[in-house]
Amino acid sequence: MLLLSNCSDKFLDIYPVDRKTEATFFKTQEEVYQTLVGCYQGMNRWLNNGGNWVYPIVSDIMSDDAAGGAGKSDYLLPQAIDRFDPGIAPAEANIYSTMWADAFTTINRCNTFLKKTDAFPWDDNSAFAMGKYMTKAASEGEVRFIRAYMYFCSMQMWGHLPLITETTEDAGKEAQEDPKLIYELIVNDLKKATGLLRPSFPSDASGRITKYAAEGLLARVYLFYTGYYGKTQAELPRVNKGELLTYMNGVISEAEVKGYLTDIIQNSGHDLMDNYLSLWPAGAAAAGVGYAGEYNKEVIFAIKHGYVNGTSMNWVSDMGARGYIMPPYGRGWGFDIGNKYVWDSWDTNDPRRNASLMNVKEEHNLFNDTNPYNDTEAGRDVREYQSLFLKKYLRETDASGNEVYGSYVGNPSSMSSYTDYIVIRYADVLLMAAELGIDAQANFDKVRRRAYGSSTPSKIVSQENIMEERHREFVGEAIRYWDLLRMGLEYAADAIKIEAPGIPVVNGALIYGTTNIVIKREQVMSTSGLSQIPEQQISLSEGKLAQNEGWSK
Repeated sequence: MLLLSNCSDKFLDIYPVDRKTEATFFKTQEEVYQTLVGCYQGMNRWLNNGGNWVYPIVSDIMSDDAAGGAGKSDYLLPQAIDRFDPGIAPAEANIYSTMWADAFTTINRCNTFLKKTDAFPWDDNSAFAMGKYMTKAASEGEVRFIRAYMYFCSMQMWGHLPLITETTEDAGKEAQEDPKLIYELIVNDLKKATGLLRPSFPSDASGRITKYAAEGLLARVYLFYTGYYGKTQAELPRVNKGELLTYMNGVISEAEVKGYLTDIIQNSGHDLMDNYLSLWPAGAAAAGVGYAGEYNKEVIFAIKHGYVNGTSMNWVSDMGARGYIMPPYGRGWGFDIGNKYVWDSWDTNDPRRNASLMNVKEEHNLFNDTNPYNDTEAGRDVREYQSLFLKKYLRETDASGNEVYGSYVGNPSSMSSYTDYIVIRYADVLLMAAELGIDAQANFDKVRRRAYGSSTPSKIVSQENIMEERHREFVGEAIRYWDLLRMGLEYAADAIKIEAPGIPVVNGALIYGTTNIVIKREQVMSTSGLSQIPEQQISLSEGKLAQNEGWSK
């Protein structure tokens, strides 16, 4: 799969690093480059290969922004994820088998690259002249970022992982390590990467990882582990919270993190786009504004996709109306749908509401303004339907329902999406900076005023107001759940719970004696906010992996 370019086929013919032997690869500059691309490929596969259950989808479903959805006659696995309750779908013991395997395959590729890179006779001038912008230092930085990103997302999901820094034949045979040592690896990889990576790449190498991506991810990592382990009052299984925080204080300080964020703000050249509505293609089309494009100044890091060589964002097909095309929005399978309370509680003057949620009752077909979308038809086969779909990554179509991507036009039956997946936006950097007290009021106001207009009065900056602003800014971007969790497990459980009688929905499944959506606080608490480790992996580990509490069969 292509990762480093959006429009070239030459990266397709790459022999993956994990299929080569120690004796048959890393012999030429070209093979080194192929190995680097293989690490990017692994990250793309991790994002897209898990069917319905990939990181962006489940991050939304576990939050208070989305319901599980699916078809009204489908299995209840989305509801088990949404309610943190394996008893709802007891036969589903391997929800995340593919995500787990792809994460460790990618980590293995990164380990191989890092092991071999020092022994290779690098010629930076030659590599750079190949048009691939590859130097020894920058390549190592890119790979360390990818390894750190894979480990961080996996720690968020599962909390207890093997620590693997050498090439291994079977990650499942490695024992789970103390979480503090995993976070130490993540932070040290990112710290090293910031000193190795380029500050930018030319436009024909968009999607390559820069030092500012590493700095932004490092801030996100720091805020997550200091929050989750520092603000959770309950005991967390198999981890000493205080010991972890004390240990990590010796690895990185808050002052260092603030320095990284300040560097992005002062030196990166990144900035907010003027119009929030322009950041995603389908929403921009619906609003009648120009799409900012994938290479816009707000994007600090995104995982690339491209239609020329078919690297599509497969999971996007899960979202949207089931079997029903509503131009400019493509059809989907009805998973990961919007929760009505989010829409109802949102300030109607905030344009981010319409940019983030597609309200079937209120939006009209832009190609025929007299005909509203058919709410009954859109929700006919969608479980837990509330007339809302998460909008940002819905596929764009033309008036006939043909998929649109730049100059490319597909067909109505296409379920692909070639939009990039944005991992870090500049708005996130500004709000993280405000949270850590870096020009807090000014950085907070920049984000609010982009939404409401430059004349909007200041709102007092506080932790509560920053978290509320983050909520509105990042709906549907796989950030909200982790923001809740880093406020402490109890905080997250209180935000996610839906007490009886619950929320009335169309096509609700009978769970807990009601077809309304009910989420029990004690279920969130019982799992520590973590997810199910695949039972298949536990069985294969010969006793070295243990299931997370609350997810046993």
